[in-house]
Amino acid sequence: MNLSALENKRVAIWGMGREGRTSLAFLKQHFPDQNFIIINRDPVDTEETFISENEMLAHLDEIDIVIKSPGISYYHNHVSKLIEAGVTVTSATNIWFSLPKAVTVIAITGSNGKSTTSALTHHILTQLGKNAELGGNIGTPLLSLPLDAQYYVVELSSYQTCDMTGVPDIAMLLNLYPEHIQWHKSHAQYYQDKCNLLRRGAYINIVNHNDPPTRDIAERSISFNNEEAIHFKNSSMMDGDTVIGTIDGFPLLGDHNLENLSAALTICKQLNLDLEKCLEAAKSYPGLPHRLQIFGPHKGHMFVNDSISTDPEATIAALNALKDKNVTLIVGGEDREQNYSELAKAIESTGTKSICAYETGPRLFDMIKSNDKYRAETLEAAVIKAKEITEEGGYILLSPAAPSYDAFKDFEERGNLFMTYATA
Repeated sequence: MNLSALENKRVAIWGMGREGRTSLAFLKQHFPDQNFIIINRDPVDTEETFISENEMLAHLDEIDIVIKSPGISYYHNHVSKLIEAGVTVTSATNIWFSLPKAVTVIAITGSNGKSTTSALTHHILTQLGKNAELGGNIGTPLLSLPLDAQYYVVELSSYQTCDMTGVPDIAMLLNLYPEHIQWHKSHAQYYQDKCNLLRRGAYINIVNHNDPPTRDIAERSISFNNEEAIHFKNSSMMDGDTVIGTIDGFPLLGDHNLENLSAALTICKQLNLDLEKCLEAAKSYPGLPHRLQIFGPHKGHMFVNDSISTDPEATIAALNALKDKNVTLIVGGEDREQNYSELAKAIESTGTKSICAYETGPRLFDMIKSNDKYRAETLEAAVIKAKEITEEGGYILLSPAAPSYDAFKDFEERGNLFMTYATA
């Protein structure tokens, strides 16, 4: 969807969260005399024409183009009605990709690790003196980014790749695990929508050799975590048989973060950068909040905020990262029909104490066979219980293996409250 195609058209913005507000500001900047339509579930204070989401189907003959926010499912029944009525449905992501940019665009998606890999790649580029911007699902709307950068590192969610029409220069798919069934309606559709990024015709497609669902998904792709490519072995980062350098000093915990480092260095290799310098730059990466974020000690305990872990595979990775520690796990959240059998086995095999809460809590509690398991109704109650049962010097880990929306605004709110209760 080219920007020029919006001029003098009846354009509606559906969803007035952060991306919707940014889209409106962007369009008003380019078309100051044009009136826009705002569609939202709740009323908003705006000078533009407002239509309630519940009433939008009665106004189809007043709309030419709808810019849909990512949080609204592409499979919402209103979307099909719009398309049937001849209304074009697009996204801010598609508009941004159509903007003229004589630069390199790196698009990264995956069920786990996409924020860390995106931020780490951006950090390496900036540490090497490159003019790089970071945006997308990571929290900075693409349409808010300046257009004069040398590199753009773009994190994309499945909500954004689903109907994506843009073409990045480098496209990376980190992994695939069942997720977001409410939005995509099935796990199979989620996989299909996620993989749309690799169907865009990028100059380079990169996939994870260690993740079977992604490994053979794209023709003419290259891989990482492959002994013939960039991978980690023992205490070294390797490019095939060549040692890039030691991983000593890399600040992130767990093998899964070394896989993310391998992914970032694979991108750097495709950009013809000095890999030894890139690895050294990675060692100053500060990490992102809510991702195995360690704080403490506080009253004899260490606390780990891993609220971003919204699927069982991420929580298993967190347990593996802390495998040499005495861990009490707080787990549970919104039920998205994920399979917790492997997580239950990991909890048992690592001797982890577990406190199960929220929608998935009862199911997890029943699946865990060890005796060191407990129930809690709220996060605050879970933290209080964890303090009671965790030995001095032990680690209290929030890694829910489920989304947060059954009880919290988002995973950030959940993680921030965890830290508040931890230090109470």
